[in-house]
Amino acid sequence: MLSKDEILRQFAIFEGHVKRYDEQFRKANRLPKNHEWRPYRWCSRDIVFSLMVVRHERFRNCLEVDVCLMANPPQYFENSGARVAMGFLLSEAYKCGTSMEIVFTKNVESRMEGDVKKGRVPAYIYDLSCEMGIKLKHVLEGHITPFEARQMYMELVGFSKQVQEKVMKMSVEGLITPERVCFLVMGGIWTVPEAEAIILGSKNPESILLSSAVPEDRHLYLRDIFNARGAILGGALDRKLLKKELLKDGQIVESEDEETTLSISFDGDVYAKLYKPQESLLVPWVDQKDLLLKSGELVVVLVRARSSSEIIETFARDLESLSKTVEKYKSIDPLVKVFYLLPRDFEELPEQDREKMKQKVGSLEALIMMSPESVDGLVKEAARRIETGRMVRHE
Repeated sequence: MLSKDEILRQFAIFEGHVKRYDEQFRKANRLPKNHEWRPYRWCSRDIVFSLMVVRHERFRNCLEVDVCLMANPPQYFENSGARVAMGFLLSEAYKCGTSMEIVFTKNVESRMEGDVKKGRVPAYIYDLSCEMGIKLKHVLEGHITPFEARQMYMELVGFSKQVQEKVMKMSVEGLITPERVCFLVMGGIWTVPEAEAIILGSKNPESILLSSAVPEDRHLYLRDIFNARGAILGGALDRKLLKKELLKDGQIVESEDEETTLSISFDGDVYAKLYKPQESLLVPWVDQKDLLLKSGELVVVLVRARSSSEIIETFARDLESLSKTVEKYKSIDPLVKVFYLLPRDFEELPEQDREKMKQKVGSLEALIMMSPESVDGLVKEAARRIETGRMVRHE
């Protein structure tokens, strides 16, 4: 822990940076360049997690940090301040085009060695690296190497081990860098479950994540749109399950701050989402309005982002996949609940066809789940995200 005097000293340095920023940029009505000092404050309402001042040090091609103050509020999880700080520092390092090395100046948790003033990697960040099982070799020298930074980035994002291995394999093959995949998630273009669905469920995930196909390359672009719309449909279900509904003044309202405790994973072999809630919740988008999931119950959802014509054309194949999925997961958990997720284009089918499909799916001890999302909406969203990814730094 830093002493009170050390904290106050870093506050004074931060305040000096803020004043210079106001004079040079705000009052001059101009934006700073990456190589100029920029102060940041990361908060949630009235809680401050971190104060930082950073710049791209062009000669060494690293991200230089002059102030790095963090707090771990007791109402949040352990090392929350360090997670917020490192998430920003790593994303900023990637955005600025650096080698991913992070260097802390002599102002950060400074100490005297002989007559020389030196900084170090902040203690909270070192604690976080220990929690992640990542060894930082240059703590007292005040820098994190590119290799260490990439390891921390992957852990911070929260990818499963299977996805981490796939990303590293793609990196070794020269298809995509791990830090770009992490930045797309940290930047909010894809959620972790959506990115995992793309990485594990697509034959060419790097094409989507690099936004390499353009509309002029029609076949490649439509392939990427098709794969992306499946991930987005699964993401819509994720958000619906994660939203917690509370009873307030006799009415059901959605909580903005609380989410359902829910583990989400992905089976790339059958393109299915796996859920395991840690509390009871209602199953959305099914005919049985009172169908309840119990805590610890395994749920498998076969995701198929099909248009009405595609549903008819591929139903026999989907039914076969559904049968294999039910058989596979019944052997793991006899009480598993299995669903077949379709967009609302399913409603466009004749009622007689819909009923026949429901009966066939029901005969496999599964249920059809119909999302309010349409394929047209999924395609537009997929195109938007791919276009947004095109503006992100390319190696």
